Amino acid sequence: MKHIIASFLMISFLVGCQSEQKKNSKDEVSIIERADIPYLRGESKKVFDAKPSIDFDENKWFTNDHCFIEDKEGTLHWFGINNPYPPKGKELYRYHPYLGHCKSTEATNNWKRLPMAINELKGTEYVGAPYIIWHEESQRYAMVVEVWPDVRRLEIYWSKDLDNWEASGTYILPDQLWIGSRDPHIMKGDDGKYWIHVVSTGNKGVKQSQVLRIRTKDFINFDDPETILGINDNNFATLMESPFLVEHNDLWYLFFTYAHRRYAETVVVVSDNPDHFDYDNHTLTTLFGHAAEIFSYKGKAYITSCGPEDKHFANHQSVSMAELGWLKQ
Repeated sequence: MKHIIASFLMISFLVGCQSEQKKNSKDEVSIIERADIPYLRGESKKVFDAKPSIDFDENKWFTNDHCFIEDKEGTLHWFGINNPYPPKGKELYRYHPYLGHCKSTEATNNWKRLPMAINELKGTEYVGAPYIIWHEESQRYAMVVEVWPDVRRLEIYWSKDLDNWEASGTYILPDQLWIGSRDPHIMKGDDGKYWIHVVSTGNKGVKQSQVLRIRTKDFINFDDPETILGINDNNFATLMESPFLVEHNDLWYLFFTYAHRRYAETVVVVSDNPDHFDYDNHTLTTLFGHAAEIFSYKGKAYITSCGPEDKHFANHQSVSMAELGWLKQ
């Protein structure tokens, strides 16, 4: 009788395990199957030249990581890395003196050049990837940008009009973040805090390529970083760049550039939980583009690309843009 009962319990346990495995398998598949697949609609075309003007100087210019924001009057603004290729004796990823600024009332045309948002030519000669968001609580624009006073840090700049920017002297978690943490994306979370996403490594002592979330209400005080995606691809740095998080039809899509594998490779991972993305099991698609930014303007969604590398004959080294589509499965 004992043997019969033991056999019955064992069979019940195995059936339960199989059911749970099938359930888990079904859940994993359902996220991928439920997801809409983002894609570039049509050609990704240049929207303005990297060089401020033809006769600005004799140098060739490039753009890199950038962001877009619509002001209160409905004008679209672009801010981004925008520099000449470095002169002799300077290094490409150390000589970043300018943060460019352009504006337009059409996403794909008629961009007007404005004075550089930040000019470090006579200072540190470095300003990196920016991201700007309207901070409701202080009625100002907050910019998170990479600076290099002595080592690379993420600093907060403030502006009331998008034209005049003031450095706050506030660095984001300088004693906790790896000094190469960079490429911020910011959104307002459902917890009422601003979510700052950056690429980094070493959070919680884990050496891997990571996307971190840092929460804040005031851009002065910051919560401890949380790892929302990690890839076990190396043990010394991050190989990812330019994270961007999008909510679409009740799912979350994390775009990031896997730049140190292929420079113009943007990977998209889908999740039903904005706090966790599973690269190994929920990678949805791969797009062409470097440092992709996604925004909506006048009823259309757009995705962009940029970058200074891989100089081909028709390579414009500037910002290109395409409409963003979503393919239903």
